[in-house]
Amino acid sequence: MPNKIYVFVAALLCGLGSACAQTGIRRAALVAETNLTRPKRILLYDFAVSEQEVKEYQGIMRQQPNIKDAAERERLLAEEVKGALVEEVVDGLMPLGFVVERVGRETKVTGSDLVIDGQFLTVDEGNPLGRLVIGFGAGSSTVQSQVQVYQGKEARKLMDFTTQSDSSKIPGAAPILGAGAAIQGGITAGMVVANAAISGTKTYKSDVARMAAESGDQVARYLSEFFAKQGWIRQDQVRKARMVY
Repeated sequence: MPNKIYVFVAALLCGLGSACAQTGIRRAALVAETNLTRPKRILLYDFAVSEQEVKEYQGIMRQQPNIKDAAERERLLAEEVKGALVEEVVDGLMPLGFVVERVGRETKVTGSDLVIDGQFLTVDEGNPLGRLVIGFGAGSSTVQSQVQVYQGKEARKLMDFTTQSDSSKIPGAAPILGAGAAIQGGITAGMVVANAAISGTKTYKSDVARMAAESGDQVARYLSEFFAKQGWIRQDQVRKARMVY
């Protein structure tokens, strides 16, 4: 039994951290031309997200929220998710030598400006108890977004793709420790709370915000590949994106 517990703890840490999340690019469409004009600016809009599409976890493992209004909590969660993705894209593109600005939609687009826009399709916190006890994708968190890239004031579309981020499909407590052990107190909500803070260098209030940040990193990586094909950056500046199917 101790060996099983060690295996489970390792899996738990993996599942709660960012390293095991499955995040990548899918369903991509790119413009065929190359040697397009290098943009003087890259303008990044906040992605659209409807609070109705944000699914907040409501189960027994949820800590009592400070904000009692569920609609306000979902609005704040949507804002955190939007900020996490956009900031990660900005951080990923600025080292490539571009002027990158997070702007409002009223900002005037001129010349060869590149515009990155998008929409969140799904923001679902899932069920952490299902992930912990059952595993294998049960109760998984999901963040999906659609990304469009345009150039110039005529808004010529250059790219259209989606990002997909799912919590990892690691085995839960029941398959590893046995259903009886899991139910008899082998795994507790406290274990999840104690380990939920394990993450990367940035701290987020929610798993879906962390997943949105990982999606933003994949967006920046995918854009770097496109920029290199256009001759805008060197090949050694490219960071390969992960393709998911």
